[in-house]
Amino acid sequence: MTAAFGAWMIVGLFADGWAHFNVPGLESFFTPWHGLLYSGFAAGAGWLGVLACRHRDGRVWFRSLPAGYGLGAVGVGVFGFGGLADMGWHGLFGVEAGLDALVSPTHLVLLFGGMLLLTTPLRAGWARPWPSSVGAARLRLLIEHLPPILSLALATALAAFFLLYTSVFSRPVAAEALTTIPEGMPGHEQAELPAGAGLSAYLITTVLVVVPLLLAQRLDRRPPGSTLLVVAVVAWLSAAVAPTAYGLVSAAAVTVAAGLVDMVVVGLDRLNASAMTRLVLSAAAAPVLLWPAQLGAAAAVGDLGWPVELWSGVVVLSGLLAAALAVASSWGAQSPRLDSIRDVAPTKDTENTTGMREATAAEVV
Repeated sequence: MTAAFGAWMIVGLFADGWAHFNVPGLESFFTPWHGLLYSGFAAGAGWLGVLACRHRDGRVWFRSLPAGYGLGAVGVGVFGFGGLADMGWHGLFGVEAGLDALVSPTHLVLLFGGMLLLTTPLRAGWARPWPSSVGAARLRLLIEHLPPILSLALATALAAFFLLYTSVFSRPVAAEALTTIPEGMPGHEQAELPAGAGLSAYLITTVLVVVPLLLAQRLDRRPPGSTLLVVAVVAWLSAAVAPTAYGLVSAAAVTVAAGLVDMVVVGLDRLNASAMTRLVLSAAAAPVLLWPAQLGAAAAVGDLGWPVELWSGVVVLSGLLAAALAVASSWGAQSPRLDSIRDVAPTKDTENTTGMREATAAEVV
């Protein structure tokens, strides 16, 4: 339920973004798209109130919330305050119509509150005990972990919305051909600005996609299909803000490529690769498979003007960046192979220590 109300909010947010791009003269806070966004927030806040009352049992309401929901309640307060402040801001300064809307102070308050609220199912999922059955079907694992992974996808989409000005999903950043002017000649730096902005967009979007996947992968809580869900939600919603042939074809291409990334993750699991190997290779697989598909889609609709050095180089560079992020995420981590804990068969010698092993796994979470 919490994830569903979060999806309601995110759909409302991107609908409001669509309105700002496509409805001229939008100068009011009270619009149908704001209504969709804030009604989703109100439903989510009300649901947290229901949970607090249901589990209260004489305790303070904040402490009666389920595990992982405390910060969600904080997010409700922050988002509500941001909404009131945003209404006053629009009354004083008008409605933003471009890049300024994504960096408006009141909108950034909404970003912070929304992130705390949207990640509630993710934190709740991490707080659950580890699965006791290793042989569970992958489809069952996906269904079981769908709310946390959907929460992760929605939080990533929220971050993607505030990074639309540097997104490779919403506009063809590789469309303009590189103009070569010799070093030191007038106009050299200006000629390379579009390519530099495009390279930066790919690197920033790489971080946007890889970091959420590392959050799931590092704790061995990345079920099959999680990459597909995260990438598809971000790509299709970003493309829907300002629909173009490029955006739609690009979203379809990266959705298929995300499925291939999940196949790589499954293959690494079946090969029983070490934790670090899985972490690095699964992270690097995302940009190495996503960006060639996306660049190929751009070429198919005539929106690829980069030379081969640029478009192939950005794939390699993004893959190296993803691998570096994976290595950095493992620094200082006490991360025993929990697979070995879960794989131990319940024999007579191990029955007495089962409770101790489960407590250890819970402490790691």
